[in-house]
Amino acid sequence: MKTEQIDDGLLWQRFRSGDSVAFDQLVQAYYSVLFRYGIRFHPDEEYIKDCIQDVFVELWQRRQTVRETEFVKFYLLKSLRRRIFRGKAKWGTNWESVQENYLFEVEFSIENQLITQEIAHDQVRQLETLLNQLSKRQKEVIFLKFYQGLTHEQIAEVMVLNRQSVYNILHEALQKLRNAWQGDMAFSITLLSLLIR
Repeated sequence: MKTEQIDDGLLWQRFRSGDSVAFDQLVQAYYSVLFRYGIRFHPDEEYIKDCIQDVFVELWQRRQTVRETEFVKFYLLKSLRRRIFRGKAKWGTNWESVQENYLFEVEFSIENQLITQEIAHDQVRQLETLLNQLSKRQKEVIFLKFYQGLTHEQIAEVMVLNRQSVYNILHEALQKLRNAWQGDMAFSITLLSLLIR
């Protein structure tokens, strides 16, 4: 993981100095990550692709003034989220309404992780059902935390929340999963260790 961050940091530095090859490598490395995140907010694939393109075009245009970062994925996720909401606001909805009423659709699929640990198929389905019953903010926090590997501070910045709100949302989501889970205690421990590692 450390190597990836160093490589990303070096690519980012080269991109900021005008290296178009480094920029292309960043686009190739993160396009699908951004698309998988963006499509959670809006089902129109073309709109999301346009937003991603806008993010990268703007980055290239502002390359000399873009700040340095070792956390490229975090920076790009945050930029895309802001761009998606900026576009939605142009549809005639005010910013506060967009921030509160956005959709975050995600079908959690952890089957491969769990099946490799010999967890029963019906338990996997039950867990996926519970994850998909979480609120939009809970889903987004879990997606960013456990599927994208962001820190609480990074999630707070991406979602335009304070850090305590992120802790609260995550705590409520995990508590809801614990309370709703009807499997045995050993599986609950396995589940939490998978989510929290």
